[in-house]
Amino acid sequence: MRFKAEIFSREEIELIHQKTMDLLENTGVWVKSRRAFRLLKDAGARTDEKTMRVYLTEEQIMDAVGKAPKKFVLAGRNPAFDYEIPSFESRHLMSGICTNIYDPYTGERRESTKEDVRNVGRVFQKTVTGIAAWTGCSALDVPDKTHCLHEMAAIMQGTSKHVQFELSNVHEAVYAKKILDLVSGSREEFKKRKIASVLYCPVSPLIQEADMLDAYLELADYEVPVNIYPMPMIGLTSPASLFSTIVQINAEVLSAIAIFQAARPGWPVIYGVASGAADTRSGAYVKSGEAPLISLGGTAVARYYGLPCAVTGGGTFETMPAYLGGADLIDGIGTCDNGMAVSLEMILTEDEIGQRILRICRGIRINEHTDLVHEIMEEGPGGAFLAHRSTLRNFRDKDEIYTSPYFPSKLRGTVNEKADSIAIANKLVREILEGPVEDELPADILVDMDRICAEADAAAGPDA
Repeated sequence: MRFKAEIFSREEIELIHQKTMDLLENTGVWVKSRRAFRLLKDAGARTDEKTMRVYLTEEQIMDAVGKAPKKFVLAGRNPAFDYEIPSFESRHLMSGICTNIYDPYTGERRESTKEDVRNVGRVFQKTVTGIAAWTGCSALDVPDKTHCLHEMAAIMQGTSKHVQFELSNVHEAVYAKKILDLVSGSREEFKKRKIASVLYCPVSPLIQEADMLDAYLELADYEVPVNIYPMPMIGLTSPASLFSTIVQINAEVLSAIAIFQAARPGWPVIYGVASGAADTRSGAYVKSGEAPLISLGGTAVARYYGLPCAVTGGGTFETMPAYLGGADLIDGIGTCDNGMAVSLEMILTEDEIGQRILRICRGIRINEHTDLVHEIMEEGPGGAFLAHRSTLRNFRDKDEIYTSPYFPSKLRGTVNEKADSIAIANKLVREILEGPVEDELPADILVDMDRICAEADAAAGPDA
């Protein structure tokens, strides 16, 4: 039987739903995008033109939720990495937006570049639990107005797994479609195999942002899956209450779903949950122990609506509740310094931790390979089991006795476990970066991708 955690009763989830409906109908959301505002108004929502406030009824929300697909595939450029969501168990989404990286050769923390984004993809490619590659870090060596486009190109060049990217403006969206056409072959081919998705962040509390939202609405005819990912800070941009923060997240996600379904009924969306607490002394963001509880609660609410979900908080044992909740995607591996930096080594060490946690989540199996009571009877008092075939078989079965191929079990619980694991990972990272690119895009595609980015830079103007 699988080991699973449930944080809410059915009655408590219903309460979250009703509180959310009250919030959306009576307080509403501020929709800064005029295009999105018009979509909701034309769909019948009550609006206030002066304040750009939109008020949504339960009927309107549930109609939008009903139009959203309940199952779809996050395709990899290599079909071996296709991943259907909702999934049987959690997998990792590479994090993003870090502005710094720990250099794998010098160890120094420095500003990240486009090449670093590509290298994030190359290392993420080797993970066992990694299924979708957000960009990991930012390309700070390219024009600001097109940096998201460059990051999209770089992550696609680094991995053949599913990629997730952001766009900051409509200008980037025009060229992002060209890249999707280039890699997939055409818009129709992309729609058949959605090798990329986008991440959209409502601004907490209760704001649907303009630039990013307008950029994604340009992708409506491609039906690019949207991970709707609010990031409220508990006590600053949401109340100092986990329950109320989940209600607020729910309102932000559901109102965004209403926008995307108004633009394109059937547009694939992912219910996203990303929240952490402010430090009670400084107000700074911290990876608090409350974050996995928010993720666990958000997963339960997403399942209430029958939607795929992505949550924050992967790669540490403190975040185990997020895995026990069965979220489809968990982000955060490889990030450090409270989300401000990425470590290529930690992508691998936290992939390892994720594998160990997932083994725990699989629980205790009872089947023909694990019911070995007859062997106890055969051996009797004082017997030994090392020579049994079942021992060799189950030692090789990671779902029964987990053993890592890279990180020796003798490291566990030692004083230097983390430092020694990072040293092993650093060697692996260097081998990856100094070796050939796995599943590399054809040379002509790489050239054309760079050309599209250059065209976008030129069209953005010298002040970009």
